[in-house]
Amino acid sequence: MSGEDSKNSGELGEKIVASFLKLIGWATSQSGLSLICTEPKKHNKTENGNASHGIDELYSYESPMDANSLVHAVISVKHTKNRYPLYPNAPFKNHVADLANTVECFKESALITDNREGFEATSEQVIGILFWLSSEDDRDFSIISKIKNPVLKDDLSFERIQVMDNDRVEFISKSIDFIKGRFIDYSFSFYYIDTPNNLSDTAKKYDGDVLPIEMLSSDIQLFKLEKGNEIILAIFVKDKFHTDGLKRMLGLAHRISNNLTSNVQIFYPCFAHEEQNNKNAINRIKNQFKDLGFINSTYVYGYDIGFKDTEVIESILTSIPSNEPIDEQKLDDGKILPYGEHLRSLLSHSIISESELKNLLREKGVYVCDPKKEQTIPILTSLLLSPKEFDYLKEKQSTNEDKEKRLSSRFKTVEKPTVDSLKKALKSLDLNKMDKNKFRNYQYRTPIVTYQVDKEKNQLIVDYKIERYQRNKSWDEQISSFKGSVILDCNGKDLEMITKSIHTSAETLGINQLILNHTKDQLVEANIISKSTKEEKILIGGMNNEETIQFILSFTDNRVLTDIEFVDIISIEIEIDDTVSLPETSKIKWMESKIKNLRFDGKKIEDVEILTDKSNHKYLKCWGIVAEYKFDNLKAKGTTNIELKFNIKNKGEFFIQTGKHKFDKQLYTQKNIDEMILSEIDSIKHNKHKEIMEKSE
Repeated sequence: MSGEDSKNSGELGEKIVASFLKLIGWATSQSGLSLICTEPKKHNKTENGNASHGIDELYSYESPMDANSLVHAVISVKHTKNRYPLYPNAPFKNHVADLANTVECFKESALITDNREGFEATSEQVIGILFWLSSEDDRDFSIISKIKNPVLKDDLSFERIQVMDNDRVEFISKSIDFIKGRFIDYSFSFYYIDTPNNLSDTAKKYDGDVLPIEMLSSDIQLFKLEKGNEIILAIFVKDKFHTDGLKRMLGLAHRISNNLTSNVQIFYPCFAHEEQNNKNAINRIKNQFKDLGFINSTYVYGYDIGFKDTEVIESILTSIPSNEPIDEQKLDDGKILPYGEHLRSLLSHSIISESELKNLLREKGVYVCDPKKEQTIPILTSLLLSPKEFDYLKEKQSTNEDKEKRLSSRFKTVEKPTVDSLKKALKSLDLNKMDKNKFRNYQYRTPIVTYQVDKEKNQLIVDYKIERYQRNKSWDEQISSFKGSVILDCNGKDLEMITKSIHTSAETLGINQLILNHTKDQLVEANIISKSTKEEKILIGGMNNEETIQFILSFTDNRVLTDIEFVDIISIEIEIDDTVSLPETSKIKWMESKIKNLRFDGKKIEDVEILTDKSNHKYLKCWGIVAEYKFDNLKAKGTTNIELKFNIKNKGEFFIQTGKHKFDKQLYTQKNIDEMILSEIDSIKHNKHKEIMEKSE
């Protein structure tokens, strides 16, 4: 693009953005500002006259979402008359770096001092907004979704940068224009939600003429409409209509409209609300709510539906809403769409990781310099998550909770077991009858279960699920689902049956043991197992210290691995065994009575002298390792971390837990890849433990 064309494109972009800012109530923004660069070397600015930054737009306002906080929005406009770049990461990183440098120098400028005048806020935020627009691409084209995991420069200094592309500008512009056009006789304002940072604000405003900066990245927009004594809450949704999403949207509307209005209108894109099938779907969802007063005055419409996008003629209820508070929901029954403090509870206490929250924000075009929860949670609780985004978080929480821990044991058998002989001997299990715990806080989803035959793997498998209910937990933690499995493996070479217990909670660990005990009783009746046979578990107490370390380090021997390859130990937990006296000549004598527990984290820990010197092993109790493995085969290529540890809380029983995989390629499901990895680990585990036990007999 020539210099003149570039200038014209930039000016057009600035006009588009200036018009948008007026639409969202930022009409008093300042344009075409310049400030001196305070870090010319770091920002690659020359010393001879070009050591400055340009600010296309600057808007300062007191935040209604964060009490006593002054927000400075530093805006950069990048516009092209052509299409967005096919590979956007490189130009995006340049745009972000340029804006981040401008923000850094703005914080030290006279300009920020001037813009503090007239405000009495006790804190302030400087937030960058990157408007990246294309005239040739569709108005709803999303370049945000095309930016894939950009690695930003380490030396950038900014709180957060929000990206506004064609898609996001179009959604907000369309929502405002549509609502103003539909309710032409009503006064219009943006509606503000409660957040953890404004709950104590005695002067809190619930509506105003300014759209808060957080809501620029929200896929749900709220508007308050007034005419005389009539108040309407209009909710504009970006995602397409879905009955599950509507259920959550109605739950959201129920909470935020409390004591505000008895008239709520929800708008979905491309939704033909006049079609009978859609009317029936809406009514089916409405019937699940008990508050008939609310439901009967809540309407669902469509926008962007062509000639059908017309005002529906029907009476609008204008009764005064009840002053009775709405009961807080105690569990997620599909009607909850949390926001504000409610959402903070979920994000703060859950096992959703910082990287998962960072990724969610990036999908919304929000980039933070520090992705710690202390930074990301206040942002997420000041906007509205869509049902789809909330379900993403629920899925991540469920996935993290469902991490499987695997235990193994063996039973000596009277004869060589086969899946057919075991299946014939084993009857269905009634988990409710078998589980004698009178005070259990869980229930079985399917209490009658049966061992299923897997001929290919030569195994019998029984699976079940429980729902655990805890009244002392917050709403998001009161009901949790957990899976458990017991596997009977007939692949042993000798007269033995190998069992595998897979659990995801303390409850399923105990249930698995009940199933194994009941299974043993049935196999004793069938004369497959002798009554005197005991279950042989892999316990730390069943081996001496040297045998334990030998057992643990056996998982690092690539000579016995085929589908996976050991890379290194990245963590190990050991302690000095105080039941064994260290000789005076021992190199670790100095640790006695001074250091009890040790944990090494890093790389190549297997090469640390305390482990390589076998003379130390007698005096060390090893509780386990986290090891990194790599794999490269027809199923997948990548790396994984695996915990191989003895559980102090479960009588020192050995367990295996897989971590997250990093894939360069993936042709099979993660479950299949887990099975590939664990089959190798299981083989080593059983063979090595059996070898150690036979030597000690």
